[in-house]
Amino acid sequence: MIEYLSIKNFALVEELNIHFSAGFNILTGETGAGKSTIIDALSLLLGGRAQAEYIRSGTDKAVVEGVFTLPQDKAVRTLLQELELEGEDNVLILSRELALNGRNICRINGRMLTLGQYRLIGLALVDIHGQHDHQALLQAEKHRQFLDQFGSAEHLQLLDEVRMLYERCQMTKKELEALTASEQERLQKIDFLTYQSEEIKQAQIRKGELEELTREVNVLANASKISENLGQVHERLFGGERGHSAYDLTGKALVGLQEIKHLDPALEKLAEQLEPALYILEDSALQIRDYLEGLEYSPQKLEESEKRLHFLQDLCKKYGGDLEAVLAYGDTVAQELEKWLGSEEREEELARRYQQETAAYQLKAELLSERRQALGQQLEAAVMRQLVDLAMPNVRFTVHFLPQQPASYGLEQVEFFISPNPGEPLLPVVKIASGGELSRIMLALKTILAKSDGIGTLVFDEIDAGIGGKAAQKVAEKLAEISLSQQVICVTHAPLIAAVADTHLVLLKEVTNGRTSIRVQELREQERIEELARMLGGENPTADLKNYAQKILQEKNGKGNK
Repeated sequence: MIEYLSIKNFALVEELNIHFSAGFNILTGETGAGKSTIIDALSLLLGGRAQAEYIRSGTDKAVVEGVFTLPQDKAVRTLLQELELEGEDNVLILSRELALNGRNICRINGRMLTLGQYRLIGLALVDIHGQHDHQALLQAEKHRQFLDQFGSAEHLQLLDEVRMLYERCQMTKKELEALTASEQERLQKIDFLTYQSEEIKQAQIRKGELEELTREVNVLANASKISENLGQVHERLFGGERGHSAYDLTGKALVGLQEIKHLDPALEKLAEQLEPALYILEDSALQIRDYLEGLEYSPQKLEESEKRLHFLQDLCKKYGGDLEAVLAYGDTVAQELEKWLGSEEREEELARRYQQETAAYQLKAELLSERRQALGQQLEAAVMRQLVDLAMPNVRFTVHFLPQQPASYGLEQVEFFISPNPGEPLLPVVKIASGGELSRIMLALKTILAKSDGIGTLVFDEIDAGIGGKAAQKVAEKLAEISLSQQVICVTHAPLIAAVADTHLVLLKEVTNGRTSIRVQELREQERIEELARMLGGENPTADLKNYAQKILQEKNGKGNK
């Protein structure tokens, strides 16, 4: 439910804060007082279409915020988890900001979301129904959802099973269609994959070969320079004029230290440090000699190594960033080639599976159709009972089933038909129902579905349009009944409906310093009597009207609707 609504710089509103109760909330006010503005702001908050005209003249942005208590509906909570949103203490704060520069910012609990994500949450929290905007009833595809919602948990489980079976069939069908491509395409694919697979196989790639070849080519290409430099290094370390090589000089230095090391422990330590250097020089000289003996410059070998290196580098460009990636790609190609080579067998297997899955889907979908037929009869009877109470005793309401191609929701579409008057044929609700009829049909459905509906808040905008007297009283009773399980917010001109509410809010238009603004006031009992009298008789109600207003308010309190 919505606990608090804050509106700033929206249309005629400079700043407005509204607190709503958990039960039945009524918004009243004179024509033009701004009731539609509140509904527009709430629609925007829930993810509705943004319009630059919403921004109050003279300001650069409009902001609408709402504090919501999370409903118990699992679908809402699952959606929040998918979006990685958590409501602290079961509270969500929705915020929508519109700016003249075109920025449209949506936040939930301070986190920015895309409008699509934001709207999913908004639609799950509040359901708005207006006199000329009964979107659900004016969309025939929504009628099936109303009917299924009327079903038990077992019915909804069956619906879910049908959906999963359909999706499984579609996946198999998609794979089967991919395999049954034209024979020419299949042969071309096999030829291409065979070429790639053979090229990688015949390359006989060894792990680390690219690095080895890079080193080998580098050494062979610079063999002359390496030989010359290493010869000089060996000469200086070990093979120079006798007594003058680094090895000889280090040996002499070590002998000198050994002759005096007994005189001071520090000298003995120096001798110990110098001694390994002699062995290192000797070992290094031997390694250099061996390297030089093994160094062989071969133009033919260099050419072969360069050719192999370039070949492997080309493979890396074609199939991956390195040889490991090339080998992995080769495995993938081999697997895909095997699939295409065995596609005939695979095609037969998929065809059998698709036939089995289709049969399983058909069986479940037919069972779902039978359940819907029975459910449709129950819904017809329930809606008719409600419509009689809503001063539509002569209306006939029926649920029609329109067979169609298999879909995720079954084998039929559902559409509501009505006959408003005796002797008239049944026709689709979407084509012939008036605004007042749509309001009452929707109210009837909401009354029936109130306990199973996961929406926490229902908003009715002038649902009393075109009705009065006993019908208005019945509408009031239905709204009060719904408010036992869901929060109800209703914009109304009907005093009989306003009298039943738990919380009565009145909107007042004021002009200050030449600017028009709107404010809201929650009415106490005496103020409610004054407002009800105004709704009954205009700006200057008589004493009789005030007495009548007091009477209907007291009747409401006496009956204890809540």
